[in-house]
Amino acid sequence: MLAGTALRHQMILPQQQYVYDYWRSKCRAGQLPNRADIDPSDIYEHLPMISVIEACNAAEQTRFKFRLAGTGFWELFEDEISGQYIDELPIGNRCEYWHRVLNRVMDLRRPSAGVTKPGTPMRGHLAQFWIRLPLSDDGVNVTSILGFDHLVKYDELEQHTAVPERISA
Repeated sequence: MLAGTALRHQMILPQQQYVYDYWRSKCRAGQLPNRADIDPSDIYEHLPMISVIEACNAAEQTRFKFRLAGTGFWELFEDEISGQYIDELPIGNRCEYWHRVLNRVMDLRRPSAGVTKPGTPMRGHLAQFWIRLPLSDDGVNVTSILGFDHLVKYDELEQHTAVPERISA
């Protein structure tokens, strides 16, 4: 479940790698970390774009609620999203995307990372690099998901994703 570092090597941004490494450091003996294991003072530089998402099971489908969302999400949504369900956010068809991502994290009990367009009005010029990390009350079953997002303007992507030149002798 927690073996290997392949996912880390797929992460482009050092900010994603930092949050992922922190989460991994809280995994003990193959167990998922608990929400209480996450100390905000350890990741204070990333708090504006940290979220905690909780699955709420309804009769017909699982809904995902932001239990906590950093102040940086104001730039994305121009509103407080703590306490809101993903399907209540102004993200259009991105809702289905996020439901697939979060269900996968819950079902597989492993982290997931990627990049997408935010889908919010007036934010089409941004790329949203994200990581979703499972948290568990019992070390096995996912009860919430730690999220980290980093927004990059498309015209600045090259600065973040450029591959260094190789020097050969």
